Amino acid sequence: MFLLHFLKSNLFKKLLFYSIFLVFFNNFSVINAQENKMILDDLSTPGVTSQKQNWAFFTDGVMGGLSQGKAVISSVGNENCYHMTGNVTTENNGGFIQIRNQLKPTISTKKFSGIYLKVYGNNENYSIHLRTALTMAPWQYYKYSFTTEKKWKEIRAPFNEFKKSNAYQPSALVGQNIKSIGLVAGFKDFDADICLSEIGFY
Repeated sequence: MFLLHFLKSNLFKKLLFYSIFLVFFNNFSVINAQENKMILDDLSTPGVTSQKQNWAFFTDGVMGGLSQGKAVISSVGNENCYHMTGNVTTENNGGFIQIRNQLKPTISTKKFSGIYLKVYGNNENYSIHLRTALTMAPWQYYKYSFTTEKKWKEIRAPFNEFKKSNAYQPSALVGQNIKSIGLVAGFKDFDADICLSEIGFY
């Protein structure tokens, strides 16, 4: 009789609820701790990614633009980084400088939620550009913009928030394989100054 009375009591119901809650919470914590993550580059081997690919710097000069700049391996605030600086101008149909890396093998957007990067900047806006097999023209890419601060911070760019640059490409990035990734300063007249210490997928 005591057992039957206990099973019907409010105390038993509360204990059962808390037990279920703890099981759920513990499982959720394990999932978070095991978040899928791939470090593409943290400057463990400066200039070369974990895929053994080199970074390349270029400007809108390849399209007749007049922007100028450079990218060097440096250290800012005790963090090793790629330091990209330059003067971005929209004159003569220009408007960007960037560092870009080819992904070999390509990265499936089905395996990760997005891209993370650790940056330090000059309070200006920058963007990540991704290209896939379906972005064949130079002006086709997927873009995610963010604002830097004069301190190191991590940016998270979900794949489902990237915007296409051209009407003649699929709207959704999710489901495609990424073949290149670029850190871009552009699309207005300004002095670019940004440092990248780590980049990868989460």
